[in-house]
Amino acid sequence: MENIWMVLQQTAAASLAALFLLILQRIFLDKLSPRWQYGVWLVLLLRLLVPAGFGGRPTVLDVTFWVETLRTRVELGLNSAYSTPFAASLPAAPVPLLPAGAPASWTDWAFLIYCAGVVLWAAWFVVSAVRLSLRVRDGVPVEGERRAAIETLAREQQLPMPRRIVECRWARTPFVLGVVRPALVLPMGWALDEKVVLHELLHLKYRDVWAGWLTTALRCLHWFNPFLWFVFDKTGNDRESLCDQRVLERLEGEDRRDYGRCLLAMADDKAMRTPGATTMANGARAVKARIEAIARFKRFPQGMGLVSGCIVFALSLSLVAGVPVSAAGEETTVRASQEVEIAPELVAETLALASQNRATTVAGALDAYGKGEYHRFYDGIYDELLCWTICAPQEDLPAVLERWEQDRGRAAYGWRTGPMFRGLTSDGGDGYLCQVFWFRDMRFKSNDDPRWPEEDEPWPVEYLCHTVRVQPDGDYWTVEKLAETTGVFEGDVSLAGLDRWSGSALYGPVTWSGEADGMKIELSPSQTMTTGDGVLGQSRLRRFQESEGYVNPFSFWGQDEEETPSDDPMPRLEGFTGFYSGLVVSRENTWDRQRTFTVEITPRWDDSRILTIEQADQMFYSSSHYERPAEEGVENRASLHVRYQYVPMDAGEKVVFPEGGAGGEGGRGAWDGPMEQYIAPDYFTVTVTNADGEEIPVDLTPRYTTPDGGTFTLDGEEGPQ
Repeated sequence: MENIWMVLQQTAAASLAALFLLILQRIFLDKLSPRWQYGVWLVLLLRLLVPAGFGGRPTVLDVTFWVETLRTRVELGLNSAYSTPFAASLPAAPVPLLPAGAPASWTDWAFLIYCAGVVLWAAWFVVSAVRLSLRVRDGVPVEGERRAAIETLAREQQLPMPRRIVECRWARTPFVLGVVRPALVLPMGWALDEKVVLHELLHLKYRDVWAGWLTTALRCLHWFNPFLWFVFDKTGNDRESLCDQRVLERLEGEDRRDYGRCLLAMADDKAMRTPGATTMANGARAVKARIEAIARFKRFPQGMGLVSGCIVFALSLSLVAGVPVSAAGEETTVRASQEVEIAPELVAETLALASQNRATTVAGALDAYGKGEYHRFYDGIYDELLCWTICAPQEDLPAVLERWEQDRGRAAYGWRTGPMFRGLTSDGGDGYLCQVFWFRDMRFKSNDDPRWPEEDEPWPVEYLCHTVRVQPDGDYWTVEKLAETTGVFEGDVSLAGLDRWSGSALYGPVTWSGEADGMKIELSPSQTMTTGDGVLGQSRLRRFQESEGYVNPFSFWGQDEEETPSDDPMPRLEGFTGFYSGLVVSRENTWDRQRTFTVEITPRWDDSRILTIEQADQMFYSSSHYERPAEEGVENRASLHVRYQYVPMDAGEKVVFPEGGAGGEGGRGAWDGPMEQYIAPDYFTVTVTNADGEEIPVDLTPRYTTPDGGTFTLDGEEGPQ
C-alpha cells in the first residue's frame, strides 16, 4: 500500500467481508460447530492478506469502484505526491510501503500518519510482549509432583509439553506464552486443575499463540478501524470457544459440568490481551458466551468438517478471489446531451472506471480508442472520456482530460460509423503501428460542393484516419496518435463492405520503395481488421445515403438489435473478430520506352516461427505432415506471396492497385491467437525479371506513410527503427 487510498481499499474490503461473516455466524449459530464458527475467519484472513482488487476480479462485496471514484474526485483538486486521479490505487501488497518523496497534500499527510500509527502500535505490542516475557523469566520453575501430573496428562492426551512450566505471583489464571520456547505459566500456589491445564495444552498443540500474533499484526495494519478491532476480538473469542469444544470432547459427564464451573469462576477476571499469550479467561462477557456454548455442547458428525471446508472454500471464491467480468458494467454507462454541463462526480466515476479497466490486449486498446471517436457523435460524452482514458498512456491522461473538457461539444456533422483498423505493423520494437478509420456521408455538406451527387447517385463518403502507435505499458497496452488524415470515397463505399474494405488503394503505416532495371516498386501492407461489434453503424451509414434529410440514428425503421451502438469499450477483448489481408502495390516504368516485367514479391519476418499462408499450406498438405503442430510455427493471415506477369507498360506509366488475399470473420474470440497472425511483414524481398529473363533483386527502403501517401516520423526517424 503506497497511499491512503490503497489503505482505504484494503480496509473497506476487509470490513465488508467481516460484516458478512458476522451475519452468517449469527444465522448459523446453533447449526454448525465451533470449528466452523472459528474456521470461517480464514476467509477474512485471506481477504486481509490478498490485496483488494487483485487480478482485476471484483468480489461479491466490492466497493473498489466507489473508493476509486472518491479518490478521483478528491485528487482532481490536489497535487499529491503519492497518488494521482488518473491511476488506479489498488494495493499491490497488504502492508504499507514508505514513500520516498515529501508529502504535498493532505492525503499524503494522512498516509504518513497511518504509517506512523502502524509503527507505534507495533512497537507498543512488542514492548508489551517483551515486558511479559521478562516477568515470566523470573518465575519459579514447577517441579516434582505438579510437573509429573502435567506430563502424565500430556502423555495420556497425546499433547505436546511446553519447554518450561513456571509459577508467578502476579499471574491470576494459567496461560501459555511464547512461540519459540513456549512456557506454561501458573499462578503461585494454584491448585492444579487438569481441565484447565488441558485447555492450555490444546492451545499449544494447535499453535494458537501464532494465531494471536497474526491477529496482532493485523490490528497494527488496521489500527484506525474500530470495527475490525471488534472483529479481531470476536476471532479470539471464537478461538477460545473452539478450544473449549476440544476440551469437552475429551471429557465425560461430571467433568464437563466442572469445566463450566471453572469458566464461571473466571467470569469476573479482567482479561488482558497480550500478543504471544493465550489464557482461558478472556473477559467476563466472553466467558458468559462460552458458558452458554458449553450448555449447548454436542458432538458433531465427522462429515460436518467437510461441509465446513466447502463453505469456507465457496466464501473464499466469492469474497476474496472474485470472478472475471467484462471491462465496463452496464451501470457505468452515462448518457448526456451536449447542453449538459460537465458533472465533476461523473468525471470522477469515469476516470475511476477507466483506471480499473485498462486495455490488456492490442485489440482491446485499439477497440477502445476507436470507440472514443465514435461516441463523440452519439452524445456519449462520458463514454468518450472512458474510451480515451482506458487506452491512453498514464502520463498523457491530464492532457486527455483537458482536451476532452475543451472539446466536448457535439458537432452536427460527426463520424457516423467505425472503428475499423488497417495495416497492423511492427514498430521495430515491442509495439505496433496501425491505422484507425471512421466514416461519414456527405449529406451535411453544402449544395455548392462539387461532390454533391446527382439524383439517384450514391453519396460520397468521407473518412478520418488516425495513424497510431500501440505500445505495452506493463500489463496493459496504450495508444498514441501519430498522424491524422482525411479523404473522400467518390463511389458508394457500402458496396465494398467496410469490414472487408480493400477496394481503395490507400497506403498502410509502412511503405517499402525500391527500383531496379527501370521498374520502380512500392509495397504497403493494408490488411483490414475489426474487433468486437465489427464496424459499428455500417447499416446506418447506408441509410444516411438513402434517406432524405437528417435521420435520428436511434429511430431507424427496421433497426436490427445488433445495430445498436455498443456502450462497452471492451478493453479486455482477446483478439480480432474479422480479418482481410491486403497489399497496396505501385509499379512504375521509369524508362523512356515500353517494357514488360515480371515481379515476385515475398513477405519476410525477423521471427522465424512466422509462416506465410503458402508455407502453412505446404506443411499441411505434405505427405509427412497430415496436420501442422502448433509449435512448428504461426500462420500469418496478413501475408501475401505473389508473382505478377505484367502486361507491357508505356514509358513513365504508373499503376497503383490493391491486392487482396484470404479473410474471414466470426464471433468474439473466433480469431483469438498470437499477434504474429495479424501483423504485416517486417520486410519484403522483391525480384524483377526483365524481358531477357534476367532476375534482378530490388533493394527496398521503408518509410512511414499515411493513407493518402503522405509521410510521418516515429521518434524522429523516417523509417522503421
